[in-house]
Amino acid sequence: MWQNWVNGVLGLWIILMPFLGLDPSLHKYLMIATGIVVAVLAFWTAMAEGKSGGSSMPM
Repeated sequence: MWQNWVNGVLGLWIILMPFLGLDPSLHKYLMIATGIVVAVLAFWTAMAEGKSGGSSMPM
């Protein structure tokens, strides 16, 4: 559940990053770090949903 919130915040961070006026080399490293965090959380959530037998949302 909290992984979805973190993914949303990181998505907003990616949207806002070009407007922050950061040094291009710093921008590159921040994008790499953000991509790693998003990928780890996405795979972690997918594995947790797979272990629970499907979607974590009640129907």
